[in-house]
Amino acid sequence: MLRIRERSKSIVLTKSFLNTSHYFSSFPRLNARFNSARLLTRCLETSLSECTSAESLNERRKGICPHQGSRVRGQLAVAITDSPFENGEKEQAILGRIGANVRRFHCTNESEVIDAARNAHVIMCDTSPVTRKVIDSLSKLVGVVEYGIGYDNIDVNAATENRVLVCNVPDFMTSEVADHAVALILALTRKLDRIGRSTRAGEWNWREFRPISSLDGRTVGIIGFGSIGRQVAERMRSFRTRVIAYDPYVTREAMEKLGARSCSLDDLLEVSDVISIHVPLTKETRQLIGRKELARLKDSVILVNTSRGSVIDQEALVESLRKGRIGAVGLDVLAREPPISTDPILGFENVIVTPHVGWYSEQSSSRLQEHAALEAERILTGQRPEHPVNPEVLSKRKDR
Repeated sequence: MLRIRERSKSIVLTKSFLNTSHYFSSFPRLNARFNSARLLTRCLETSLSECTSAESLNERRKGICPHQGSRVRGQLAVAITDSPFENGEKEQAILGRIGANVRRFHCTNESEVIDAARNAHVIMCDTSPVTRKVIDSLSKLVGVVEYGIGYDNIDVNAATENRVLVCNVPDFMTSEVADHAVALILALTRKLDRIGRSTRAGEWNWREFRPISSLDGRTVGIIGFGSIGRQVAERMRSFRTRVIAYDPYVTREAMEKLGARSCSLDDLLEVSDVISIHVPLTKETRQLIGRKELARLKDSVILVNTSRGSVIDQEALVESLRKGRIGAVGLDVLAREPPISTDPILGFENVIVTPHVGWYSEQSSSRLQEHAALEAERILTGQRPEHPVNPEVLSKRKDR
């Protein structure tokens, strides 16, 4: 007649047992056993309750995933704090397979992110700020997935301290960005933007745009020789150019295998006829190209940036353009996006600015949305992510 069930780490006596206490009181020996069982039950309830509370508090304090390698328990929650996509159908389809509740927002500041992700286990974001304040405020957070390569909007150090995984999607648009960089180089070399505007205005005078130089035999300098930089090098060699590259994290031998000569940054700046930048935005690369570096460039150089706007000191760049110290500039990224209408960088005839579109094609867009959602799924189900930015978090979780 005594039935004890375990439910959510507490011991629950069934109603049939509780309602028979008056019956046991008529039999002293049975009543003594009943009282002993009731006392034992209360002790178990108290002990288990204290254990559960302590465990939960410990998890909240450390800000870590309670599963430590297994899937998150209970209702899974994902907050898309902002994204480059019109809808979240693909994320919902993928994360819905594991029962995750996916909600979309348009967050632009810390407070909005905190409110949107208060109950989230994973944040998916594009440019919304995931700062130390945000991370410290979200006790359930175990992962952040960035839509794309750059993650300068995420405080990775704070995430690592709180054992929150940060992941990006670096492999979805390599070809697209390389194509865009080369397209800018070709357009600026042939002055296509200016010629097109002139022709549409009814003019038909090619002499107006002299001089136009050939790419054949010119030196192309690539800053950042990762996946995108290598593809740019491969494309530019087809124009019979001489390719040199600067990247302190890539060996000379690796560059030479791909037909590029390794050199210092100063040497690259001084001898290149064309420069294409392909580095992430970090403390090392912020304003990597400043006044001192711009002063080293040839007056005829073509400078292209499809990485991050703040890699170049934009004020110094405007100053160099005003003084005629740069031949032409192609920018798919700016220090401030979108720019204000009076931004001086928009006022030069020899500058082409595109709206951070280098990453985009129908194929890359689909890949980005899918790969980001799959990375969130891996975090929530205890699998190893494919692209962790702070992989040391994984070892910390195992050590716990």
